Amino acid sequence: MSSEQQNIDFKENISIKEKIGFSLGDTASNLVWQTLMIFQLYFYTDIFGLPPAVVGTMFLITKIWDSINDPIMGLIADRTNSKWGKFRPYILWLALPFALFGVLAFTTPDLGLTGKIIYAYITYTLMMMVYTAINIPYSALMGVISASPSQRASFSQYRFMFAFTGGLIVQALTLPLVNTIGVDNTDVFSAELINNEIILTENGIGASKLVLNADLVDQEEPLTKNITVAIYRESQKDEIDTATDILYLKEGFGTHALKPEQYFDKAISSTQLSVQVINEAKGFQGTMIVFGIMAIIMFLTTFYSTKERVSPPKEQKTNIKSDFKDLVSNKPWVVLLFVGIISLAYVAIRYGSIMYYFKYYIEDESLVSAFLVSGTIVTIISISFTEKLCNRFGKKKVVIVSQLITGFFTAMFFFVDKSNITMIFALNIIVSLASGPPAPILFAMYTDTASYSEWKNNRRATGLIMSASTMAQKFGLTIGAALAGWILAFYGFKANSTQTADAAYGILLMVSLIPAAGSFIVAGIMSFYQLDNKTMDKIEGDLKARRELSK
Repeated sequence: MSSEQQNIDFKENISIKEKIGFSLGDTASNLVWQTLMIFQLYFYTDIFGLPPAVVGTMFLITKIWDSINDPIMGLIADRTNSKWGKFRPYILWLALPFALFGVLAFTTPDLGLTGKIIYAYITYTLMMMVYTAINIPYSALMGVISASPSQRASFSQYRFMFAFTGGLIVQALTLPLVNTIGVDNTDVFSAELINNEIILTENGIGASKLVLNADLVDQEEPLTKNITVAIYRESQKDEIDTATDILYLKEGFGTHALKPEQYFDKAISSTQLSVQVINEAKGFQGTMIVFGIMAIIMFLTTFYSTKERVSPPKEQKTNIKSDFKDLVSNKPWVVLLFVGIISLAYVAIRYGSIMYYFKYYIEDESLVSAFLVSGTIVTIISISFTEKLCNRFGKKKVVIVSQLITGFFTAMFFFVDKSNITMIFALNIIVSLASGPPAPILFAMYTDTASYSEWKNNRRATGLIMSASTMAQKFGLTIGAALAGWILAFYGFKANSTQTADAAYGILLMVSLIPAAGSFIVAGIMSFYQLDNKTMDKIEGDLKARRELSK
């Protein structure tokens, strides 16, 4: 039987409705995951009030336990037998805890530095444990939802289009929601015009962000101009406790004088000025409540709309030692493990530094949402071509070429002048276009390694195999976030203050040369992957024949 005939034989008729229902689970996951990746480091340093080196160390230490519970969860899921299957019940049971711990991870308690560090360790660890407990079964579900490699690739394409849609929601709505939900007592600040200077005076403490509004009346039409003003408290270095240097939370902003011509292109009066006060701590907590409710609804949709179709061989006996032996001898899986860790590490460094890049290097925080959203829209479009690219060139070649293009254009950020916003956005669109296909391809490859393991060893441990994907994600995220925190500390970053030239240089490296190097390394490692399309057609054909004989 030819490879083409084999491929036709084990195609299954699975509805688009089920693929969409399944994929909503990754939208739900990314409402929290993308928020962690993009905003968690920034939240801890600029809002929660922790030094960057402390945050980096915390991210690394929490992975000691996290790296253990991933395969544990895979083993538990593989040994689960319920009326709903092996993997679906965890989506039902853990949807609510997932949302709850997402909120707690972005909650700022009224504690001292030591208390905040303890709280951060506990809530971040619990958040990642719940993420493990729901996402390993969810990822494993893709490995048993169909026996067909082409169907699994199709599921993966749908999944990642919806995953990046979740990222799009986070990128487009997080900061606007924070600013809306976080609106605080406007009496805290006042603004007036004295001697041609805007005098901002704080009447209390606790504000996170100020938005200076001026109602400008033109002869032809009225115009309201909203300007976000970055206010930094000027203090001598030896007067600052570097461990608690979030001065707007401790001491407030004080009084500041701003030159109107820096912000407005026409004359203004005191009666036209007003100040909006944003409490970002309250805003982030409220935003995560919104995302959490959305995630619960989506996970429940996944649970009720999907079906498990592939089971382990009937003669397979439970043996943890054999499961791990099969795992470590699965060379394609080992390759994907390293690819996953390094990929997420460099992505975490780049995305985790974007808030710093625009707030402190470009000096225009208002561009963040547009920058992220434009890139993600392009990524979703590029993912829609993944299946066609894989069918024509093979998964391995697509990943390698994509990583090389991503690395080259990411490095270009280092050489672009910060005033050239058009080029910065253009580079981001090219990087996003190239980096789209590898994400769904890598997860489809994980399911291929599960079939490879069953073909080679006559044993299938889909949950354990797929735990590698989540473990790689979390370990890569942690390494990236830890490195980002340490890099910020090494270059002398100080939250909510004007950065030194060294600190600005460090932030630039984090969005350019450092992640570019990671992308090139991934391309090199990927060259060792063995399971091409022809090999997978043979493997799935042989497995189909075995299953027919065992009936």
